[in-house]
Amino acid sequence: MHYSFHDELSKYFFQIISRKYTTNVCRRYNDFVTLQNLLISKFPYRILPRLPPKQLMMDSLLEERRRGLQRYLQIICQHPIVGISPIIEVFLTDKSTNHQDHLQTVAAKEPDEYSTLSENAELPLEDQGRLAASREKMRILLNSVIKLTKLFDHSFVRLKNQSSDFKEMIGIVKSFEKHQETFPTETSESLVEGMNSISLSSEKSSLIQNMITEKLNLLLDVLTAHSDLCERVEGGIVSDHQKAISKMLNINKQKIKGVIRGSAAENVHALHKQEMEQTGVVGSLGRHSAFSLQCVLDETSLVDKYLQVLPSILLSFSYEQQKLTKDQSDIWGNVITKECSKFIENNN
Repeated sequence: MHYSFHDELSKYFFQIISRKYTTNVCRRYNDFVTLQNLLISKFPYRILPRLPPKQLMMDSLLEERRRGLQRYLQIICQHPIVGISPIIEVFLTDKSTNHQDHLQTVAAKEPDEYSTLSENAELPLEDQGRLAASREKMRILLNSVIKLTKLFDHSFVRLKNQSSDFKEMIGIVKSFEKHQETFPTETSESLVEGMNSISLSSEKSSLIQNMITEKLNLLLDVLTAHSDLCERVEGGIVSDHQKAISKMLNINKQKIKGVIRGSAAENVHALHKQEMEQTGVVGSLGRHSAFSLQCVLDETSLVDKYLQVLPSILLSFSYEQQKLTKDQSDIWGNVITKECSKFIENNN
């Protein structure tokens, strides 16, 4: 990753430091929106993650939006095709006051990806079955990661609540010190020490689990981007190609009917001409559709590479759970051992 994403200079600016280009720039949320729109127009058949909602403007949600934008940059900058686009370079380096105008000027000079395809480039035959299979596979994984992310979030919230609960308990236990005849000060001190350690360990573990969850959020962004890509392809060029084929077949049907019914030669000729023209349209759209399918297959392979980190994410989560359980067990064990020793001494 060749950039770092710093805390907001304000609610409306984000500081981006690029190690690759050795630059430091500030961007508004609207700059990201412009970038996204330009990338979709130039790379419609590549995975492009969604931007975090603009509504995340409350102070409590600024960090969530910052992390979302950081993941967005990470995915597009590391993409083997999108990441080397001059559009990305300008976004990360341009310091002009009219940045959006400059970005759009650069983008206007860049052709979309399909336009750069060589006429001799071999493309696979259009196979909507492969597209559907790819989409279904990723849909299942997406739903699973969504559920897993929610469970990770629940675990994080539980740890935060546990830390807060024990801080509150400490105050209550300290209040018992006023009644030493029923609650010895030594016992209070041991419990306060133990509860404080538990609170700190829960807080520390929540931060670690939050970092683990962020890795899962990255996978969620990638899988969602793949789902969006499939929708763009199926609802765009593939749909256009199928409509063109239907139109060509309809013209052919009218021509055949005209021949059978003995229609005027000029009418049949006109239909034949329309058929030939439509055949060219079908061929052009078919090649374009095949290119989009090849891109989807390439992007599916890219998503598969991202998913290879999933086992390590789950193992990291499991290790942190095991470590937290052991640490807190040791803390309570020390408190109980100390108090039991005092009880034995006092009764001898």
